Amino acid sequence: METDGVVLSRVVADAGRSLAFYRNGLGMEEAKLMFGIACLELPGLTLFLAGPDDFARNTGLTARAGMSATAGGRSDGVLSCAIRSTEEVDRLLKTAQAAGGTASEPRVVDHASGRKQYIGTVTDPDGYVWQLVCNIKDPGEGA
Repeated sequence: METDGVVLSRVVADAGRSLAFYRNGLGMEEAKLMFGIACLELPGLTLFLAGPDDFARNTGLTARAGMSATAGGRSDGVLSCAIRSTEEVDRLLKTAQAAGGTASEPRVVDHASGRKQYIGTVTDPDGYVWQLVCNIKDPGEGA
């Protein structure tokens, strides 16, 4: 399959509230509202966050906003982003929480590759889960 990019569309309760969260909470300053839909451009991915009516109008599908990630730890999926430093993960966790999301305490995990990762988890106001992942360099590795 050859593509010119990938688009993920999700239903949110309020596209304006979502836009504010992603701009203020995760620092996605380029995010914008287009035709009532929040649009976030990430490397290789465009994310559209649409209210139920806009989602139905654009996709022909009926859906409801969000899925509680906090109710029993369930989620319909996770978006993961590679973050360059543990300090940036910590900063994003704080700003996301201040902007209306919920944030976990960061943790260090052993990745299947043998490397360690510093991971923080953020849930946006609609319950969608983001993992902020920083690969921890071994002391002998260069920058």
